[in-house]
Amino acid sequence: MLDIIALSPHPDDVELCCGGLIAKMHEKGYQIGIIDLTKGELGTEGTAEIRMREATKAAEILGVQIRENIDLGDCKLSSSFDEAKKLADIIRQYKPSVLVAPYGDEQHPDHAVGKELAKKAVFLANLVKVKTDHKAYEVGAVVYYMLHQPFVPSFVVDVTESYSKKLEAINAYESQRRLMSGVEGLLRSIKLRDQFYGLKIGVKYGEPFFCNAPLKMDDPVEFFR
Repeated sequence: MLDIIALSPHPDDVELCCGGLIAKMHEKGYQIGIIDLTKGELGTEGTAEIRMREATKAAEILGVQIRENIDLGDCKLSSSFDEAKKLADIIRQYKPSVLVAPYGDEQHPDHAVGKELAKKAVFLANLVKVKTDHKAYEVGAVVYYMLHQPFVPSFVVDVTESYSKKLEAINAYESQRRLMSGVEGLLRSIKLRDQFYGLKIGVKYGEPFFCNAPLKMDDPVEFFR
C-alpha cells in the first residue's frame, strides 16, 4: 500500500511540477509511488532508455518507494477504457490515499489527456464489476498539480525545506538539461513560479494544487493560525 501515487505523463513532469511535495512527504514518512504514463521517447533530447535510467535516479533522490512506467506511448496517450482500466488496476494494487495527477489543459496532448485518464481510472477502480487482477478500491482524494497552464489553486504547499531535493531530482535528467537551462529555460520558469506561489503564502517556495472536491476543515482558527 502507498499513501500517495503521483502520475507523470512523461518522466520528469512530476519532478518539475510537484517534486517538492514528493520530497516533503517522504521526509514525513509517507510511502510514495510515481507512475510514468509514457517513456517520453518522442522528446527532442534523449532516448526512452536514457530517460528511464534518469527517472530511476530521480526517484531515489526523492525517496520514492515505487516507480513504474506503464508505457502507453508518447503522444499516443488516451483515456480509452483499456488504458484507464490498466491504470485502475495499479490504483487498486497500491491503494493510495491520495492520487496526484496533472491538471491538464495543456498544449502537449499527453498533458491534456493525463487529467482525463486519471479521472476515468479512479472511477473504474471503484467499480466492482470492472474486473482486474485486484479488488475494487476507492481513492481518498485526487489533487492536481500545475504543469504550464495556470489555475487558481485550492491550496499551496510550502516546499522550501525540500526544494534542494526537488532541484537535485530535476538535475538527474541530464539528457534534458539543454532544454531546462538558460535564461528562457524551463527550470528558470518553474523556479520563478514556485517563488511566486511561495510569496502568496509567505514562504520562499510553494507548489500549487487544485482539488475538485471541497476540503474538510475542522478548526479554521487553528488552520489559519
